[in-house]
Amino acid sequence: MSQALFTSMTGLNAAQQQLNVVSNNVANMSTTAFKAADARFSTLFSNTLTAGNAPSKTVGGTNPKQIGLGVQLEGIVRNFTQGSYLATGRSEDQMISGKGYFTVIDPSGNIFLTRDGGFALDADGNLCTATGLKVLGSNTLKSEESSTVSIRVPQTFSAVKAGDKNLTQRYMSELNNGSIIPGKLALKVTNSDNETVNLEVEITEAMLNNTVDNFFGGSSGLQQLINDEINAQCAAASPAITNKPQLAIDLSKGDGTISWKVTDSGSPTFNPVLEIEDTSTTNVASVMGFYRVASGVESTSGVLSYTVDVNPTTSPSNMTSLTSWSTGADGSIMATYDNGDKLTVYLDDSNTFQFQYITSTGVYIVGKNEQAGGLPSAVQINPILCTEESMVLQIANVTNESGLVSLADNLWQPGPDSGKVTYTIAGQMGTGNIQTGGLESSNVDLARELSNMIVAQRAINANSRVFGTASSVLEVLSSLGR
Repeated sequence: MSQALFTSMTGLNAAQQQLNVVSNNVANMSTTAFKAADARFSTLFSNTLTAGNAPSKTVGGTNPKQIGLGVQLEGIVRNFTQGSYLATGRSEDQMISGKGYFTVIDPSGNIFLTRDGGFALDADGNLCTATGLKVLGSNTLKSEESSTVSIRVPQTFSAVKAGDKNLTQRYMSELNNGSIIPGKLALKVTNSDNETVNLEVEITEAMLNNTVDNFFGGSSGLQQLINDEINAQCAAASPAITNKPQLAIDLSKGDGTISWKVTDSGSPTFNPVLEIEDTSTTNVASVMGFYRVASGVESTSGVLSYTVDVNPTTSPSNMTSLTSWSTGADGSIMATYDNGDKLTVYLDDSNTFQFQYITSTGVYIVGKNEQAGGLPSAVQINPILCTEESMVLQIANVTNESGLVSLADNLWQPGPDSGKVTYTIAGQMGTGNIQTGGLESSNVDLARELSNMIVAQRAINANSRVFGTASSVLEVLSSLGR
């Protein structure tokens, strides 16, 4: 009879464990990004009275006779479904919409994971959690080793912007606001004899996937294409036009601009003119800064390529201070300063992070860090202020989230069964995008928890009754000998 006491005790212990899990869930129903847990139970060993027998020709089979010895806690399972978006109206608050974890580092260099995106900048511009842990930036699109560089947004700096002396070596895709696409360019050319021809040249994808020097110059550059077409159209005219204007493009200024001039050998009383009539290729005329070029008047484009040198503040007159910052869907940080300029990063075609500087007038300054011939980047940032790595959030992707170990302060760390942890950026390697202006709420279902609490309570009541009954039976048995 004493076995009933021990069996009911296991039921009491299991129900108490379930109540503990429920109480923790309810206590954290308002905790940012909290993941609710469920208690799971399994049977203990059974006391086998008879094992049972197989049937024979003369006797039927018998089933085993077993008495269970109770219940045990089989496991505590986390529910890693995403909590709801909770708008806070605070631009610094962030939520990962989908899979993934922010990564943070403590003063000892230990790295932790968290879904809590309640961040803020400290006095040095470091992005930190509410408990002061620094949020880490990403140094690559995919890695099995975490970065140790924290997100840092420059608070003040001096920026010197100038025309790019390396303009001819830049690629066409790097020209400021120069989103040129393949297409036709229609022109009208009038020579000094007032004879006019219309011509059309095609700007191809191959031309655009090239340097500025090769786009404008060389045997297949824009200058040669236009002059060849002028010559062909003049020869085809009836009567043929013998005084053929020629376009000259000057790339040697070294200040980020180019110059255009059209000349011929005719009378100086009427200068030749080249005009752009129409274009199906975006931005050629506006980027180059001309629609009409006349002889004797050299037309100079706007700055096609700028450089910017960003350093710690060197003089009060050139200082700019941070006014606001925001996070993009991919985790890139965009900082806005009181002069209207902006600093951010982007992922280039080779999946490398590059700085991007946007002036107050909307000019985008970009440039690869490494190019053929050691060409320097158009955006030079003093690493004392920040690096590309410190301007984009690192996101961790875990193979088995249920294997993570929960710590205090909304932190997690990989456990023995969490599997491989991959470090990337938001929106890559199966991770979600960043949603700003709010936080992820707890995924606790209060109705479910209250139901589980009632079940645990009834289990405690029932097992207590069994325990009491078994105790009474033992008391009766012990009094039989009196």
